[in-house]
Amino acid sequence: MFKRLLSILALLFPILTFGQLQNPAKWSFSVENGKGEERTLVFQVKLEDDWHLYSQFTPDGGPLPLVFNFENNSCIERVGKVTEPKPHESYDSTFMVQVLEFEKSGTFKQKVKLKGGACSIKGRLEYQVCKESCIFQEEEFSFSINGSGN
Repeated sequence: MFKRLLSILALLFPILTFGQLQNPAKWSFSVENGKGEERTLVFQVKLEDDWHLYSQFTPDGGPLPLVFNFENNSCIERVGKVTEPKPHESYDSTFMVQVLEFEKSGTFKQKVKLKGGACSIKGRLEYQVCKESCIFQEEEFSFSINGSGN
């Protein structure tokens, strides 16, 4: 009986573990103080070995880009667009285009100007991380800023 139960569990184990979600990208969020009412929102990602994340700026016909979705917010004004470090550029035979990607880590920044006192900034990241295959991911972010520093 024990051997039979063990055999059944051995057969089910790959099915049970396959269904577990992978999340090879670990995000952290912080705020840097600037001059006066300026702040910089910092989005930092660390990727597991051999995984990569695509840039916000992908060519037509290429992979899904990294997208920063900010909820409407009356307490800040976004200054410019989200900046990113210089990505690695390579030819992707799947998409047949040059792609821009990040390996190991990446730090993305969005400057904002406060319009008043305390402020809560929320939104969602959409991106895909790839190794041998790609996984679409979403990550919610939230920043709390007070009017006099952070």
